[in-house]
Amino acid sequence: MPPRMRLFFREPTVDTNRPIASRQIGVEGFDVEIVDSMADADVWDCPFAGRMLDFETSECVSIPAFPNRKFRLAYIFVNAAAGIRTPQDLHGKRVGIRFWSNTAGVWARGALQHHYGVDLTRIHWLSARKDATPIPPGAIDIAYQDEMWPRDMRDLDDMLADGDIDALIDANVPPSIVRRNPRTRRLFPDYAAEERAYYSATGIFPISHLVTLRGDFVKANPAAPQALLRAFRHARDMAFEAIEGSDPQVLVLSWISHYLDEQRKLMGDNYFTYDIAHNRTALDAMMRYAHAQWLTPRVLRAEELFHASVIDDVE
Repeated sequence: MPPRMRLFFREPTVDTNRPIASRQIGVEGFDVEIVDSMADADVWDCPFAGRMLDFETSECVSIPAFPNRKFRLAYIFVNAAAGIRTPQDLHGKRVGIRFWSNTAGVWARGALQHHYGVDLTRIHWLSARKDATPIPPGAIDIAYQDEMWPRDMRDLDDMLADGDIDALIDANVPPSIVRRNPRTRRLFPDYAAEERAYYSATGIFPISHLVTLRGDFVKANPAAPQALLRAFRHARDMAFEAIEGSDPQVLVLSWISHYLDEQRKLMGDNYFTYDIAHNRTALDAMMRYAHAQWLTPRVLRAEELFHASVIDDVE
């Protein structure tokens, strides 16, 4: 009987995870069980910045499968009356975040700091909660909502709309933006054009999640990393097939295949590769950003994250 592999998905319904989460495909050599908690899992889609923060204390290993990738300039939101037109206008402003090590926030702050020249120490940060990031005392101006208002927690999106914060960096699109509240807007109105320009200038395609395994599970099942990498590559290929195959499954965007062609013209035919070699720029950028933002005590090497059996596995 094949060994059991317990998988937890933060986002089981996204296109790159769905074929595995819905059991359309399996993991060769394993009896896969989908579980509801990361604590019960052998494998999960791990937030990249969280992997950075826990690197020195974790017994985990990862594979270069990246089922969630998003440009994060589109996830910087501002109060429409705050007078913020450019990234530099964030200086002196109050900016809300979920928590410091949130992956979307690390990528967005990294772009602001290293691409746009924003000084993160000139921003008044408000975090919804405190996490384990060892920010040196006095290194940055940051307050924690759960310490300031423990009995009256307010949603950061409401604070943005009311003008109690001037900007918000979030992992998701907040309700005020979804509902087109005129009191809030994106920092970059044409965010797609801005993100294309950012990619052209930096070559960075941000990685949000990387597939990660418990170290003791890998020791007991050394074939697991390679088997998983094959499965996630297959799942990703099925996601592309749903867009550009003979019978596309995405119907609400009539020209979605055209958009895919445009993205490939900018980023290359294989811009969603699952290996280290083709993702060196993004991986190294996270290593630099994580260190600059105090998640890691040194700049890590990408190879330190991944199991030895998949380091040289190139698509």
